[in-house]
Amino acid sequence: MKRPCSLKMRPWPGTPGYDAARLGMCTDGTCPRSRGSASMTVVLLMVVFTGLGLAMLQASGVHMKINGMRRLSVLLDGSSENGLKRGLHDLASWLEAEALLAPLPAEAVEAVRADPPRGFSRMVEAALGSAFPRSLEESFDGMVWESRADCGFRDLVDRGDYLRITAALRIEASGGLVRARPRRRSALVGSLGFLAGRLPLAAIPLYIEGEASPSFTGENGIRLADRPGELMAPGLAAASGGVLPGDAAGLAARALNIGVFRPGDLSPARLREALGLEAATDPVPDGVYLIRNDLGLGGIFVQGGLDEMILAVRGDAQIVVFRAAGREWRLEWSPARSRTEFLTPEGAVFYDLVPLPILFVNGAIAALGGGAVGLDDRVEMCFDGGTPAVLNGLDLTIVSADRVTIASHLILEGVRWQDGIPYARGSEAQLVIHAAGQDAITGERKEGGIAVAAGAPAGTKIQASLTAAAGGFRIEGSDRTVELLGALHADAYAGNGNGLTLYRDDRAATGLLPRFGPLTAEPHLAVFALRVESWEEY
Repeated sequence: MKRPCSLKMRPWPGTPGYDAARLGMCTDGTCPRSRGSASMTVVLLMVVFTGLGLAMLQASGVHMKINGMRRLSVLLDGSSENGLKRGLHDLASWLEAEALLAPLPAEAVEAVRADPPRGFSRMVEAALGSAFPRSLEESFDGMVWESRADCGFRDLVDRGDYLRITAALRIEASGGLVRARPRRRSALVGSLGFLAGRLPLAAIPLYIEGEASPSFTGENGIRLADRPGELMAPGLAAASGGVLPGDAAGLAARALNIGVFRPGDLSPARLREALGLEAATDPVPDGVYLIRNDLGLGGIFVQGGLDEMILAVRGDAQIVVFRAAGREWRLEWSPARSRTEFLTPEGAVFYDLVPLPILFVNGAIAALGGGAVGLDDRVEMCFDGGTPAVLNGLDLTIVSADRVTIASHLILEGVRWQDGIPYARGSEAQLVIHAAGQDAITGERKEGGIAVAAGAPAGTKIQASLTAAAGGFRIEGSDRTVELLGALHADAYAGNGNGLTLYRDDRAATGLLPRFGPLTAEPHLAVFALRVESWEEY
């Protein structure tokens, strides 16, 4: 008996019993069950790629949100940073315009001495008005920011004639976007340096007596140079009076070691006694006198005018040569060795002391400049622009009752030049030149003034604080430029078409000021330093 069995193989077309329709085969030999496989593959691929696309869309959305938040954060940071920078710039601009020099009541200075924290705020308000807090609001390109600057008392150093005050400065800023609610905050911490009282004029970069227009510097060929990174640039301070000293009697008294006197009060007999001359009522002969008494060595007092005064450095010693009427005096001293040599037409004297560095000339100085010592030991004026004239570490003050004419370079030892800009931080030498315009003995008015001679070298370099209380400051000749590192104060200015480039002595910001320089006639307030100590973001 035959049992039914299943076909192991499909019969080949053409064999007996082959029925394509019955076997589920198409007449062309294909299987109808394979018609949907391609569609399923396509569907599966569509599902896969659709999923990938949706995932990419989701990832792109997340990425866009992250970038949007990042962009918002950057814009907020930028707005907040702009608020601090603009607040700092606004403060610096205001200080340059209003706080370089401002009259101050004497009682306000005493109030700070008595109660520094409370007296400080009252003093600032008395001199500068309602200066603090200082607010600023601005917007630009969809960003908005605001800042608030405030300062308060930190510490004080009493210098006698004036106070050196350090104030804590804080500028807070917030920034955001016009159409966004979030705000970013930041803060700047720094300090302001104030001087209050009868100030050293060396701390004031440029002062011209009288009402000076904003275009004064440009019209007179004056360029106030600023250094890279300097927050507060030097500026012109102008006032109608109360700044330039009326006389130089205080410096004359220091040089003579005789205490305090007023011009016209010093008798010939008293002056002869101070100079070490024999007692008499005759006028003091013209000459150069080194003061010596029981207190030690004083300064130099010159009666009458000088044809030349030459400053030179040799080793660790400072040399000053005085020439007048065919005669010569030479003073050489070494602070390191505490040794002084004074050569006069009458002979030489030696001391194991050093003099007070005040050279008082009761007359005019026809030619002042730096020099060098030759092989024959003679000192002559030098015109190379690189030879130092003032010894490093020396604080030298030259006072003239009459006119001072600068005939050559006056260079401080230790000052370095970088990219055409002088830096004095590495030097401890200082030079003050003060033309008083008044006879120290009789009180008689003199022509006074400070001039740069027409025969001085082209590009004359002067590193000093210059004060012309009478007679003004002038540059003689034509097509010339003077480079001044220090300060200039005068009752008038005459450039005569020549140029003056003024660099502020960067040591003034550290409080390093001359010991024997002239002071303002009346109390004033001045800002001498602006520093940034830290920058905070939160």
